[in-house]
Amino acid sequence: MKKTILLIAALVIGATSANAQRFISNDAPKAVNKMVAAKESRSDLNVKKESQNHRKDFVYGDPVMTVDFTTTDVNYTFDNLLGHSAGSSQGQFQRFDTTASSTSILAANYSDWIHWLYNRFGSYIWFTNRLGTKMGDGYAMVAPYEKWIADGGENNPNTLVYNTAIKCTDGFATNGFNTVDVVFKEITQRFNSDRYFIDYSIDPNFNTYDSIEFNVRGVEMGSNEYAPYEKRVTLPVASSVNKDVLYIRLRYMCPQMTGSSLAQPSGYFWFVDEINVYNGPEYRVDVLSTNHYYSAYGVVPSEMALDSVYFWTTIQNTGGKTLFNAVAEELTHNATNYEFPNVFGSVISSVVNHSITPQNITTATRVDTTRNSSGSITGIDIRRHLNMETGGARLYNGQAGLYGLSQGVKYLQSVDSTNYQVLPMQDSLYYRVSQMPVSTDPVGKARWASDVDVLIEGSAWAYGFNQGFIAENAPGARVAGYEVCNRFMTPSDLDTANNAIYAKGVEIVPAADSCDAGLRIQVSLKYYDFTPGTAADALIVPANAQSAVTVVNEGLNNGVFTNPDAREWSTNYNSVYLPFVEENVKLYPGQFYYACYKLLEDGRFYVARDDKDYLPTFKTYDWWGKIVMTPGQESEGYAWGYPFGDWYSEYNAPMIRLMVSKNPLSINGVTPATPSFNLNAYPNPAQNATTIEYALTSNANVYITVTDIMGREVVRLNEGNKAANTVNRVSLDTKNLNNGTYFYTINVNGVKETKKLVINK
Repeated sequence: MKKTILLIAALVIGATSANAQRFISNDAPKAVNKMVAAKESRSDLNVKKESQNHRKDFVYGDPVMTVDFTTTDVNYTFDNLLGHSAGSSQGQFQRFDTTASSTSILAANYSDWIHWLYNRFGSYIWFTNRLGTKMGDGYAMVAPYEKWIADGGENNPNTLVYNTAIKCTDGFATNGFNTVDVVFKEITQRFNSDRYFIDYSIDPNFNTYDSIEFNVRGVEMGSNEYAPYEKRVTLPVASSVNKDVLYIRLRYMCPQMTGSSLAQPSGYFWFVDEINVYNGPEYRVDVLSTNHYYSAYGVVPSEMALDSVYFWTTIQNTGGKTLFNAVAEELTHNATNYEFPNVFGSVISSVVNHSITPQNITTATRVDTTRNSSGSITGIDIRRHLNMETGGARLYNGQAGLYGLSQGVKYLQSVDSTNYQVLPMQDSLYYRVSQMPVSTDPVGKARWASDVDVLIEGSAWAYGFNQGFIAENAPGARVAGYEVCNRFMTPSDLDTANNAIYAKGVEIVPAADSCDAGLRIQVSLKYYDFTPGTAADALIVPANAQSAVTVVNEGLNNGVFTNPDAREWSTNYNSVYLPFVEENVKLYPGQFYYACYKLLEDGRFYVARDDKDYLPTFKTYDWWGKIVMTPGQESEGYAWGYPFGDWYSEYNAPMIRLMVSKNPLSINGVTPATPSFNLNAYPNPAQNATTIEYALTSNANVYITVTDIMGREVVRLNEGNKAANTVNRVSLDTKNLNNGTYFYTINVNGVKETKKLVINK
């Protein structure tokens, strides 16, 4: 119970603190969009979020209204509404196309991010690939980030307020409609305070109107999250159907920034094209979001039944009729291999997550109150749609193998019906069970991981601080002392007397093409101190388990992916395992443990991460799920780092795994020392040859490898068995190696030592 209370408190703090607004750095947009570009470029895999809220099982008839921006001000206008102070250039909607006049305006007034995208991807190619070829004939755009740049990187002294709209001037009749579906194409990137509305009214001047909000932060999108696809927003049936005439407008608004927020933009950008209005279906349910919390892990050790996995789903009835007795369910399936979209086998019926209380779902309930033209638009209750939370169930882990979770919503179409209809969710996903070794095995270990066990090109955990802002690829992630911790929650009924589990070490997966060879790292174990009255900056404390300092020049994933035309993924990749020096690191029930890696010298050593937008992974809803420590930012208030769960990390997880076993001994059955082999190479720098010398104190099997700066093995010397108390020398031919820095590593019965070799011919 104590654990639950603390977790909920942390979530509340995360949502309400000033730090919740600090999510962007000055250089973040380009870095983020380069990542997005890579994400969008591959052709071998369907994106999980391809159309999360726009199901394709309904075929529309002809639209009753269309705005495609092919001409200027024919059936639409751009309006600045009450309180708007962001100007009429980047701060309001404008129309652009492929003409020279549009290009010159973009070059003059949109010189930073938008202009960079045009130059980087070639005119309108990047945009038309996402919004369709009609975009070249005209589209609407508002770009608050460009306005922020034009004002010198601040909102002060303008104290900007955005309240700008696209008003569709043609009304349309909705007599006999099931629902009113507004469908349009958009490219947007969500920030913090920016908000998106469709206003609708029977009054062409919108003196009074209703609103429905979309792109909602924390529900449909996260901060800094990017959305390039067709969007559908369904208007509430009661106030939009059976009207002789109805008018709509799309509105972007952001309130006045104050305090430290003045140093941030009001938002990024919003492109809109091809607005169409249709008569929607009688029956339809949209899944706005799904989340998991507590023991949601992509890899689970067998024989360790983790505490309940809870999930909740936010759904919305966007059909014309009320649905009855809706419940959310999550089932476990057998699986044979990863297939995306997910393909599962038979159901393992013993594991079912099921929402507790059936609920009726009325139509399009996420609606704002009526506003008039002089009223201020304050926060709406975005939770008026249906929230379903399950009672929680344990992941099946009886046998090692691959399994799947399918999530769905069941509902009745009438109050008297007994036949449930089933809506599959978009977030069905895989998880793996790793084999727990027998208790007599001192070397074996089982993997425990948050990630989905897939290496993805372009996905690196490089979150840190830059100039006080949380950012991806921040410089602090390359500084000695940078530390990332991933949380692991032990079951509350763990039997420490008869079935004790021990932490053996930490496995980390280097990100593809993102690590320099030869850097020193170290891993450790920490835990969450639940002692009442503990200060917030002392909650994460050492668990007295760490590895030896390790130089990593093998096991990197540089050069793993070779297709330049696609973003690739693989289940075959390298990892680095660092065992704890300490023995008998017993895990206790009901604890939050953190497996951490620390960078001990400046350089690139990025851990890979999963990517919920690329592959289906657990979307873990917990602020304390990950901890990041960035040197120089200790004053932020957390001596052991900053919470990076939830939307701070876009619900992704670093590939940092805790390795566990039933045997209390360290990896070799004894406490491993750090041996010295008196390893040397001479001459160093070398030209065409060098001699590697080493001494042994015991009989051993020896081999030596040479790797380049990217961690790729270029030479392997198998020395075989060598006698104790000998000095050995081996000649290394370097004539075929290019000039540069290399690393030579001796491996003696699995114990390694590495040194640097320079070749300069």
